[in-house]
Amino acid sequence: MPANLTPEFIAARNRLQQAKSDEERLDALQDMLATIPKHKGTEKMQADIRRRIAKLKDKAEQRRKSGKGGATGFHVEREGAAQLALVGPPNVGKSALLAALTNAHPDVAPYPMSTFKPLPGMMLYEDVQVQLVDLPPISAEYTEGWVYGIVRLADAVVLCWDLASDAAAEDMEQVIELLGERMITLSDAPSVALDWRAVRRRTVVIGLKADLAPEGVDTLSRWAEGRFPWLAVSTTTGAGLEECRRLLFGAADIVRVYTKKPGKPADMGQPYTVKQGDTVTDVVAHIHREFVDKLRFVRIWGSTKFEGQHAPLDHPVQDGDVLEIHLV
Repeated sequence: MPANLTPEFIAARNRLQQAKSDEERLDALQDMLATIPKHKGTEKMQADIRRRIAKLKDKAEQRRKSGKGGATGFHVEREGAAQLALVGPPNVGKSALLAALTNAHPDVAPYPMSTFKPLPGMMLYEDVQVQLVDLPPISAEYTEGWVYGIVRLADAVVLCWDLASDAAAEDMEQVIELLGERMITLSDAPSVALDWRAVRRRTVVIGLKADLAPEGVDTLSRWAEGRFPWLAVSTTTGAGLEECRRLLFGAADIVRVYTKKPGKPADMGQPYTVKQGDTVTDVVAHIHREFVDKLRFVRIWGSTKFEGQHAPLDHPVQDGDVLEIHLV
């Protein structure tokens, strides 16, 4: 069975070949494990990557115990339709946002650096789950390399802004600068790998503590105008949280597609999720790769001129489309 390696996996493999330190090797291997297609054809490759990760972690642990330094990285298994990284300076309120939007139970503390490892949680938006990952703060004082590795792999970035802080704009510029030094560019454009090392990640800004400092919203608005979509919320009162779910879902650049059998109503219970811009053929391959070779035609309801018309196989699907797949 062919491996069908993704561009993200190949980029991570290239980074591994260029790595000059164990930390860089560990980051690259964890990226490779997260992006390798999970099927029978890659089982041996997955096992080899896991062995190499375990070896590097053991080596780092031995260095730590011997007092010679070395840090162990973290890897977050992807769940749901997309993975979004919560990013920000210390004590901005990321953990409170995670707790308000997901089933996770982080330690929410009123002091900096209370988050020291990644904590994922699943956010429900209508009928789809999106994974949010709370990360340790990014600051000039110290940020471990694995934090940047998780941001690099995320489908989108959620910049968390402290509306009650007079230094919010300055802090955020520093976060953006530190990410840029690690070849991670934040943008309102779709997430892509720019080359073997650099990535661009779609970004939205969430202003936190709106109940404590409503006057901070004007500052955020001026700063974000023309740069990123933004929203002010309160995790205490719940103001803005439903709109926040909608904004984060949009940032993930995913499309929900439903299916139906001929003569039957559409199955609206569990959608298939694909990337924005994917075509009818991409959806069919996502459902089952062998279906592509057996495909006769597809009828579509939603984003075409006429309901139920035969869809061109290169037609980009839209959120909420319903496909009726006909095979030979």
